[in-house]
Amino acid sequence: MLDYQKIGLFLSKKRKLSKLTQKQLADKLNISFQAVSRWEKGLSIPSVDLLQSLADLFQVTVDEILKGEDNWPIFSYEKSGVDVTKIDLMNNDLKDIIDIYQYNPAFRGAVYYLEDAMPAKSLQIVSKVQEPVTKQILALEYGYIDELIEDIICTLINDILMIGAKPLYITSTLIVGNMNRKFLEKIIKVFNEKTKKYNIKYLTGQSSIKPQALYFHQCLISTTITGILDKELEIDTRQICENDIILAITSNGIHHYGYSLIDSLIKTIPQIKKETINGRNFIDEIMKKQDCYYDALIDLIIKKKVKGLVNISGCGFQRNLMRIIPDGLCASVDLNKIVLPEIYQCLKSFLKVSEDEMLDTFNCGVGYIVIVTPDRKDEVINHINRYFSCIQIGLIKKGTRKIKLNNHLNWNRS
Repeated sequence: MLDYQKIGLFLSKKRKLSKLTQKQLADKLNISFQAVSRWEKGLSIPSVDLLQSLADLFQVTVDEILKGEDNWPIFSYEKSGVDVTKIDLMNNDLKDIIDIYQYNPAFRGAVYYLEDAMPAKSLQIVSKVQEPVTKQILALEYGYIDELIEDIICTLINDILMIGAKPLYITSTLIVGNMNRKFLEKIIKVFNEKTKKYNIKYLTGQSSIKPQALYFHQCLISTTITGILDKELEIDTRQICENDIILAITSNGIHHYGYSLIDSLIKTIPQIKKETINGRNFIDEIMKKQDCYYDALIDLIIKKKVKGLVNISGCGFQRNLMRIIPDGLCASVDLNKIVLPEIYQCLKSFLKVSEDEMLDTFNCGVGYIVIVTPDRKDEVINHINRYFSCIQIGLIKKGTRKIKLNNHLNWNRS
């Protein structure tokens, strides 16, 4: 099948190398310049009788015109796996989705205008990078691109929310082993769609084809969020003290971490994919996006009603919680109060690992930690419960250990 756009770009390049305008080329061929314009836009191709005339004029073969590329190079960027023509076509098609810096389109980065941000005198820029890796591999294998990208966005928003930052924009870098235009366009369009859902801007999606670094079918998505933090609203966890209350916002599942273990499990015991959890099949369940906690917490942050926030990321909730506990204090947590999502009961039954191993790997039902003073506990719980389930799971006490886990999680599947 002929690639009209590639042929059009090839003809445009040869015309410019010959120092001809579209009208001058049209006059030489005794046709209208609109016909030349249509070729170069990829809307049509030259008729059979004009192909040889073009070939003679540009000193190429008809075959080269119809392929949209020169035959002569033994080595070329395209033959190495990078087709710059297709990249140009994709970038041109995506210019209506991603804002191009109008003052200098050669600048391939992006600009965010600070007047769009919250008004404050003392602002700080906040940044966080996310590379999903194993979850991404599973998402691509089973066809969960939308869920993956929304999960990346929610995870990044939740990450910078921990210090009180407002998300401004997201940028992404897509590194692929081959030029798959449809795939790259899909990812960029989903990023654009999902960032709008969360009221942040998608500034740019940079694509890089690296056939020497990745296998033909492989892809790496690296995403960066940039936020802005009013110094007056910065959450200083050094102020956490004895008798503060530890609240947990219940997770809706695995979230973004622990997928290396899950991938090994699927490869070793593939029948786990037949499991049903909450009326969903296993893959559907593990590919759910993380909840975004911004709306539930931002008012509390602005009103300075929280003393500590923790997004439960890799290595389980206890390691993440320990990071914000000041010296001389201990987070005493009652595991029996945590609502354990059914997916973890399923995983533990197949993995046959200890409770400690599960707690070191997964969030085990704790999506976000919120630390408050005792007098604000009820108010904060009631506020968060308008969005997500929130319960008290512990208390800050004096102690030399940063965390103490009491009782056990409920591993009985209903």
